[in-house]
Amino acid sequence: MLHLKRPGLFPILDSKVMAFYRHHARAATAQYPHRGRRAMFWAAIRDDVCTNLDTGALPLFRRRLEQSESEQVRRIATLTDVRLLDLLTWAIA
Repeated sequence: MLHLKRPGLFPILDSKVMAFYRHHARAATAQYPHRGRRAMFWAAIRDDVCTNLDTGALPLFRRRLEQSESEQVRRIATLTDVRLLDLLTWAIA
């Protein structure tokens, strides 16, 4: 439901995304035992976005997309950070 209302802020927690973040979600569960299991996937995704911003990996990837000759690829560079990582998760998984 969150993805439908705000697709740029919330990825769909489908089997591919959950499989990709499962290890990190388990680690977050140990850190925040009072929260529900499903909430830990959101924590893992948030941490991934923050890490990729802090290291500069996401801004670098966005700049490379912006420099593409393809209009379709340049449009991908305008997506939110969460949506961009969601697409990368699907490409990797």
